Amino acid sequence: MKQIVLTLCVFFVFITSAYAGKLYNCIDRDGKAIITDVPQDGMKNCVLKGSYEGPSPEELAIEKEKAIVEKDKAIVKAKETPEARIKNCVSCCANKQIVCYNFTADNRLCTAEIKNCYATCDSGGTSPSSWSDCWSQSDK
Repeated sequence: MKQIVLTLCVFFVFITSAYAGKLYNCIDRDGKAIITDVPQDGMKNCVLKGSYEGPSPEELAIEKEKAIVEKDKAIVKAKETPEARIKNCVSCCANKQIVCYNFTADNRLCTAEIKNCYATCDSGGTSPSSWSDCWSQSDK
């Protein structure tokens, strides 16, 4: 039971001192090493071990503004990307249509495939098509 209480006390000391600001490593009157945020009289060899100083309000405002700008850029890019990708996909389908008409004597097959390819582009790649590689290549 004593070990649990001692462990909790040590844990509490570290938690509360973590937010203290400046931490000093000192030696008290009895020669024991102590970590404290406020060196007291009688402590020797107090060395600044670490410090925590939060950002100023101006720095917080600048960081917040940068985060908002980055978020806005991501939103704009997300809106532009699907339109550009669909446009690239449709262009790929049109190129494949020309090749299909030159390769296949049956125009009905090419017309059906181009419709399926356009449907794949419009659905974001979820609609099946034998020309579905147009969607996978459209993000380049």
